[in-house]
Amino acid sequence: MNALISQGGHEVQHLPLMAIEPEPLGKPDLRQCLLDLDCFHKVISISANATRYGLDAVDEFWPQAPIGIEWFAVGPTSAEALDQFGLSAIIPSERYDSEGLLALPELQQVDNEKILIWRGVGGRETLAATLRERGAQVSYAELYQRVEQTYPASTWDQAIHSNTWLLLSSGQALDIIEQQVPDLASRVAGLVLPSERVATAARERNFQRVLVPASARDEDVVACLAATSLD
Repeated sequence: MNALISQGGHEVQHLPLMAIEPEPLGKPDLRQCLLDLDCFHKVISISANATRYGLDAVDEFWPQAPIGIEWFAVGPTSAEALDQFGLSAIIPSERYDSEGLLALPELQQVDNEKILIWRGVGGRETLAATLRERGAQVSYAELYQRVEQTYPASTWDQAIHSNTWLLLSSGQALDIIEQQVPDLASRVAGLVLPSERVATAARERNFQRVLVPASARDEDVVACLAATSLD
């Protein structure tokens, strides 16, 4: 993505706010959950990282993916990875987050169904809580963890200017950078965020210009930037 944005004439700096570390597949609860994959009616992957590590686990434990499972992905990037693995995934038509998933017709009537959610350690409980309210038995396969990256104030002073746009991949990333740069909203031109939920939270924190691409795919992010003046 950095190269595509640079081609549009913009200067790009890369400061990762989180390192992604896979969870050991030998952890008893995770291992058992993955070995019991064929017991679930539905599997939902809520991020590209969850899809990546989930498919690695399927490849590790299963000669071929078990049949009879209905697969769901939070957005096009995850869906494409599942499709390349031979698994056709259902995705929201517009909103690529938990709320978008919960609006799908296929997740309305789930009474007594067993549903597995692929995700990182921790995170929002909205998806699981709502599915349980609808009668489903929900389990987690927590496949990775996020490790916060910290930068000194001097690094942020060099990176952030009044015409700087920040591309963030999650609400957690926004939380992390605000902890390190308390006056962030007054120092940047705007934010590019992954979902309307995170965008709403940013506006409530006084960020004036907030963009939400059509999806997390590189081409959609770049198209979002190209369609908006970044001056």
